[in-house]
Amino acid sequence: MATEAATAVLAWGFAEFGLHRVYGRCHGRNAASARMMARLGMRQEAHHVESYLFKGEWADQLVFAILAHEWRAGTRTPPS
Repeated sequence: MATEAATAVLAWGFAEFGLHRVYGRCHGRNAASARMMARLGMRQEAHHVESYLFKGEWADQLVFAILAHEWRAGTRTPPS
């Protein structure tokens, strides 16, 4: 369900607002969010090590992104 919602938001952003690039970030241990962004066709662009405090501990952050022409080309994997 989250993948379908994110797909709709990305489609809306690229089609209605003419966005060039969309990026997303998640906690380094949040495998489900990382998988979802990959399914959307987003590529992992960064892995920031111990980049922010989370519940009193330094945590890693993953950064994913997709460009409008990649979205239009349909490089994303369909939701499972």
